[in-house]
Amino acid sequence: MKHSLIHLFFLLGSLFLCDAKYQIRVERGKLIKHATQKYGLRRFDRFLGAQHQHVADFRDFGYFGNITLGTPKESTNDQTFLVVLDTGSSNLWVPDNSCGANDANSACKHKNKYIMSDSSSYEKDGRPFSISYGTGSASGYLGKDTLCFSDTTLCIKSQVFGQASSIAPFFANQEIDGILGLGFTDLAVNKAPPPFVNAVDQGLVDEPIFTVYLEHHGRDRAPSGGYFTYGGEDPDHCGEIITWIPLTKAAYWQFNMQGIGLENSNEHTNGWEVISDTGTSFIGGPGSVIQAIAKKYGASYDEFNDSYIVPCSKAKNLPALKLKINDMELQIDPINLIAHSDATECDLTLFDMYGGGFGPSWILGDPFIRQFCNIHDIKNKRIGLAHSKQPEDVTF
Repeated sequence: MKHSLIHLFFLLGSLFLCDAKYQIRVERGKLIKHATQKYGLRRFDRFLGAQHQHVADFRDFGYFGNITLGTPKESTNDQTFLVVLDTGSSNLWVPDNSCGANDANSACKHKNKYIMSDSSSYEKDGRPFSISYGTGSASGYLGKDTLCFSDTTLCIKSQVFGQASSIAPFFANQEIDGILGLGFTDLAVNKAPPPFVNAVDQGLVDEPIFTVYLEHHGRDRAPSGGYFTYGGEDPDHCGEIITWIPLTKAAYWQFNMQGIGLENSNEHTNGWEVISDTGTSFIGGPGSVIQAIAKKYGASYDEFNDSYIVPCSKAKNLPALKLKINDMELQIDPINLIAHSDATECDLTLFDMYGGGFGPSWILGDPFIRQFCNIHDIKNKRIGLAHSKQPEDVTF
């Protein structure tokens, strides 16, 4: 029996549901522990201009990267953490060394933990933080230390981050140690400036933009499955920008989508608020619209896993999903709409969202970002789309 996909809905960035973060869909099956050992740091020779950080692709269900926190003392090593690089939230947190200290069954048991006494650059903040999810929470207190992105020379001094003394049981079997938010300050708990906003404010990047390129690897796990590029565009992996979309709200990376459909983008035309979100594995939208689209795809609903299923043998013949954004019709090809939950049944990467009228109506998650590189412009509050240059040797 396949393991259930777990929904992690409604990360409360404040007291209001409209500030909710949607992070959903983790891979079915057991996950590798101590992933930072398998997907270690690499260094590029390119130290000037935009800097690339590679992320691991976990069978198209998740994309994770490494960071380090702190400045090692003479007798200590780098403190490395595997995190979701998440454009749908704005806080950084990792498990603190105190997490699970008195609980043998703690979700922190197999996590990498932050030890403040091992860092010579640690600064005390002390404010409590609490981030609540539909399936659990992370809580503790805030600290400050130097944050470095793997593969790069980008290091941010005095970055506020959460030292989680408690995390939900949900996280116990997940690959990740923590989450690094790449949204705007208005979305952040305690209004802690997000890492990339800090990098811009400290003058550490040439341009106030970062680019996300995610690869499709199907059934395979890829130690290098995409790149986050800080301080510029990524012409090696992304084509020319085809459109700049103004944000309707600078908290999430939020904008307007005019329509969606299979035959054309005018099949459903309510004009919704949507967000682009690297922390969501699928595309979520209003239940009635998602169900109508899934029916047209010939997908069956798997109640146990709460997912839409199509035979993998038919996946490559599915039509593209068409979106109307910024008066342009864009399409997501079937190769980017499929995730392999097992060898014969594939997930159609759509899910129903019921937000009660609060917050954005759609989440354009990883399938959208595999199709289009996202260029995030902090200063001008806009997001650019460019065609993604996927590896040629990857198939269904």
